Amino acid sequence: MVDRNELVQLEAERDRLLSMIAYHNGPFYRPFSLPRTPAWFGVAAVAIICAIGLAMIAAVFAGQMSASDFLLLVVGLPLLAYILSRLVGNVVRPAGEPEIHQRLADCEARIMTLKEGRP
Repeated sequence: MVDRNELVQLEAERDRLLSMIAYHNGPFYRPFSLPRTPAWFGVAAVAIICAIGLAMIAAVFAGQMSASDFLLLVVGLPLLAYILSRLVGNVVRPAGEPEIHQRLADCEARIMTLKEGRP
């Protein structure tokens, strides 16, 4: 009887989680999602980053940039890019989304084991 009560509770939680996911995939959150970038965009970004890096190295050897400026740019720009990507990622994706999907997967796994009659 305990398994039956647990099964009913798990199915109710599964339904609640599915409705939460459907709500977050609905039209309210759609304006905040960014379109997928084309494949060539990644190649172009890598090429631009490499060109900037080569220009910075050339500037150091030409005496136009000091080694400390170079180090600041090598450390600071990737750090800034990482921070900005995390901020954009938080705006695009609703808070707690991976956790909800993990809870849903755990809930469905437990439901399957209870339906098969295993403890």
